[in-house]
Amino acid sequence: MTIKSPAEPQGARGPAMTRNRRNRRAVLLWSLVWAISWVGVTWALKSGWLASGAPGIVAAVVSSCLGIGNALAYRRFLNEADEVQRKIEIEALALAFGVGVVGGMAYWLLELSGAVPVSKTDLLYVLAVALLTYSAGVLLGKRRYA
Repeated sequence: MTIKSPAEPQGARGPAMTRNRRNRRAVLLWSLVWAISWVGVTWALKSGWLASGAPGIVAAVVSSCLGIGNALAYRRFLNEADEVQRKIEIEALALAFGVGVVGGMAYWLLELSGAVPVSKTDLLYVLAVALLTYSAGVLLGKRRYA
């Protein structure tokens, strides 16, 4: 009889482990391609290299479609992951939601109330903080359940 550690859940060997690795690589690849396209389209639009109007809209739609592909790859990863990995991901997503959305909205209300000075804070910063919080949440979850 083999005793498995919490970091090695039931069924984590063989095909299940290969599927998890394949799904993680797919999410990483989709994320990188989407991020590169997003940065490229943003740079091209801001620098004037890509004209606004139809060309800019097409580029934005293509980049957004890559983002949808990323979301679908992540959904597949979650659907096929084991219970421990799913728990880690859900806790990290909840933490990122709390920090990004709730924190961003609270800051906005504090600006309106005059408690903090009005800034030119862009939505991009709120999203970046949420993504970093998600990453930290996954690392903390892996450490907690290892």
